[in-house]
Amino acid sequence: MLSVMACNQQVEQSNHKYFDLKGTFETQIKELSGRKPSVQKSVKVGTTADTQTKVIQDWEKELDFFIQADLNKPAFLNSYQILQNDSLVTYTLKPTETQLVKQIKLILKNGKLQQVYALLSDENYLYKTRKEIKADFEQNQLKHYEIDGFQQLVFGEKKAYQIKATIQ
Repeated sequence: MLSVMACNQQVEQSNHKYFDLKGTFETQIKELSGRKPSVQKSVKVGTTADTQTKVIQDWEKELDFFIQADLNKPAFLNSYQILQNDSLVTYTLKPTETQLVKQIKLILKNGKLQQVYALLSDENYLYKTRKEIKADFEQNQLKHYEIDGFQQLVFGEKKAYQIKATIQ
């Protein structure tokens, strides 16, 4: 059983085998939707980059990558190896499994969540895709998040993208 402080409350893992990523980000979405902070967001697709400061209108859509990476789904029940100590919890996909989420790392400080990192990748005869997502927390609040990845169709060029956002 894993117990982690997150989002101003203790997140107990009694109903989940893995850390409740979905619950953590749903709490952040609720808080951010109410607070409506400014966000400095940089988006890079290929060689084209743009940076803007704006208010995110749909936090649910904005943070959906993190919710989709949650491992507490029936099909994932015994798919991951768990390594943990006081400051790091790592879930790594077992070699015999084929889930989209390959690894999740949680960095903790004094039992409080500091960072979430996830690696997601998929490949078949038509395409290859890979995403690394990361979220940083300070005082139980989401402060920064990144999505770095690419997509490649079998007959196409690799299309890289990167999103970095800092919540003000």
